Amino acid sequence: MAALFMVLGWGGVAAVVFLTLPFLGPRWLFFFSLFIALTGTALPIVWYLNRRFTADRFPAEGVLVREAIEAASLGMFLVWLQAGRMFTAFLGWIFFAAFLAVELLLRVYEHSRWSPLAPVEEEPAIAEPTEEPIEGDEEMPPD
Repeated sequence: MAALFMVLGWGGVAAVVFLTLPFLGPRWLFFFSLFIALTGTALPIVWYLNRRFTADRFPAEGVLVREAIEAASLGMFLVWLQAGRMFTAFLGWIFFAAFLAVELLLRVYEHSRWSPLAPVEEEPAIAEPTEEPIEGDEEMPPD
């Protein structure tokens, strides 16, 4: 999935930059292609960082995709600010800290909702007698 996103996204970005004029439609196509490209690029990086730094419980696939989408959203937001000539390094760090805080709060929430599997109950070693007679175990009549 990540490789497909990278190829389609970066190919779309290159096509928009080199083959179109900067009108409204190609500008939206640029941002859409950049979002797909950044998501595909962030996915292996997020997987590696989670594999490296969360040894006890590796997160689910949905968490990895969510983190890659958050990284792409941050990148998109910063590119959008730069297009309007409003981006500064301080503003970039503020937005990075905000995205990081949101992800940390989501992780804390998920961690608080986690519960281990219920323990498996062991069966007793000796079976308890049943009330019904077993077939062939009828009482013998006296002689």
